[in-house]
Amino acid sequence: MSDWKLPWTGACLCGQVRVRVTEAPVFASACHCRACQKLTGGAYSLSLMLPTSGLEVEGETEIGGLHNPVPEHHFCPSCKTWLFTRGIAGGAFVNLRPSLLEDASWVVPYADTGVADRLPGVQSGARVGYPAFPPVEDYAGLMEGYARDGAKPA
Repeated sequence: MSDWKLPWTGACLCGQVRVRVTEAPVFASACHCRACQKLTGGAYSLSLMLPTSGLEVEGETEIGGLHNPVPEHHFCPSCKTWLFTRGIAGGAFVNLRPSLLEDASWVVPYADTGVADRLPGVQSGARVGYPAFPPVEDYAGLMEGYARDGAKPA
């Protein structure tokens, strides 16, 4: 899709890990669950879900968070920036933290997840919300909605 203006590049806070996005995201979300609040130190975790083949990583990463086999949260070993999460949908997708991108000014989540834990007054701009994660059967519709109505780079 030419309207995505790919590729995009980005890096962690210290620059030791660089990323390159070569395929369009299929979904964008803000997760408000307690685990994401603790991992980010913020109100929610913002994610762009990409096909796994659409993310190139340069530099070493380390596993952080709860060290579960799935999902696998990757961090920069130097500055400890949370970079991306592998293991989404059996490994078909990766969730990139869009704040790494050189230009993330266009990113707006399409769905809020974990809203049962949302902090008072926090609004992400998402069109839909789920108390926990969406049921598996909802993802096709969410991806279709995002492809049609989701935010794209200007």
